[in-house]
Amino acid sequence: MGIGIEEKKPLLIQLNGQYYDIADFASKHPGGAKVLHRLAGEEVGEFIRGEKRIMGVRHEHSEAAYNMLERYNVNAIQKGDPLIESKTGMLFNVGSLGSEYWHWIHQPYDGTLRLFDSDLLESMTRTAWWVVPAVWMPIVILFSIISIASFSAATDVYNSILLWSAWFVIGVLTWTFTEYSLHRWVFHWKPSPHSPNQILLHFLAHGLHHKTPMDGDRLVFPPVPAALIVGIFYVIYSNTFQWSVFCAFGAGKLFGYVTYDMVHYYLHHGSPRPRSNLHYRKVYHHNHHFKNFDVGFGISTSLWDYVFHTIGMGPL
Repeated sequence: MGIGIEEKKPLLIQLNGQYYDIADFASKHPGGAKVLHRLAGEEVGEFIRGEKRIMGVRHEHSEAAYNMLERYNVNAIQKGDPLIESKTGMLFNVGSLGSEYWHWIHQPYDGTLRLFDSDLLESMTRTAWWVVPAVWMPIVILFSIISIASFSAATDVYNSILLWSAWFVIGVLTWTFTEYSLHRWVFHWKPSPHSPNQILLHFLAHGLHHKTPMDGDRLVFPPVPAALIVGIFYVIYSNTFQWSVFCAFGAGKLFGYVTYDMVHYYLHHGSPRPRSNLHYRKVYHHNHHFKNFDVGFGISTSLWDYVFHTIGMGPL
């Protein structure tokens, strides 16, 4: 029987900008596996050089330790990987990974993967970050204006703005729950290792992002497929709420989505001031990718991580 898709999990550490997957070495570590798990996802140079303590211990490692570590260099492991080095579209071959898929996507590749042979299809998988606010913020503003104007038919401008604000905030909060739910229960759903179609579906939904977390052109959601999803919610919400309420709520939820995409992009490519809230969120999300992908699902807020007890780790 092959290894189950959930059984093999990387243990990543970083040294001088390089990632090392030391999962197979952890049980052999003289200092114990617990130390390595504590440092998962972290830059370990200061600890290896004996400049900083971990769990009360400071130890300068030998040259032999550095040589041993090189065996687990992720770049070296991935060298020769036909899916990574393919000059043609690799998307429809990812299902062949089978039981190796879950481990493969969590060994990050600092580059980009070509998904389609067609240049046109390939270009449609790439979206610059600024496209998201450019497409959706005018709609947020338009629906906000319509909502206030609609509320004004029954009350004064001051109360119309208050009503719009209340429903707008409810829309934003609804988005944060949607964001958490999608990330935890949809994007981190484990496909069957025996189903190439399930693996392909998961890879498109989120696996690609974990494999290539620094690919800046694939960090935000392309407007065309997003428009289909927005259209579905438009039909649902416009038939659920009064028009003025729908416009305010819909504007808030759409604004929440835009904020999420912009924050997510910044957490990968921005340089927030140390000890700021954004710095905490950057490390929090970094640890979701490189320390423990089973916690820390909130991107724009950790609210629902607290509610559902999936709090990740911030800076050490």
